[in-house]
Amino acid sequence: MSTCYKRRMKRVEVNNPIALCYEGTNQLKKGDYIMAFEYFTKAADFGDAEAHCKLSALYYLGNGVDKDKGKAMYHLEKAAIRGHPKARYSLGLHDKNNDNMERAV
Repeated sequence: MSTCYKRRMKRVEVNNPIALCYEGTNQLKKGDYIMAFEYFTKAADFGDAEAHCKLSALYYLGNGVDKDKGKAMYHLEKAAIRGHPKARYSLGLHDKNNDNMERAV
């Protein structure tokens, strides 16, 4: 194990949201959607915008969880509120496509 990995896992153990989200992304890259979901959920509980955005995608696509558009939108909104640029764009596009131009702008 590398020193970097050991240090990151120490931060994961103390629930550092950035480290949790990073580890979730690593699990996602390995195709382990269930573990990715767990890490992202923990990070999102601590307010990590990136984790909310990733959870939105998991729910939207049904990777590691049942497809749930309501939960996907919930996490997308949480990420957008926290200033995540991709989430803000995606939410605006969703609102535009659903004829909600006042909210989209």
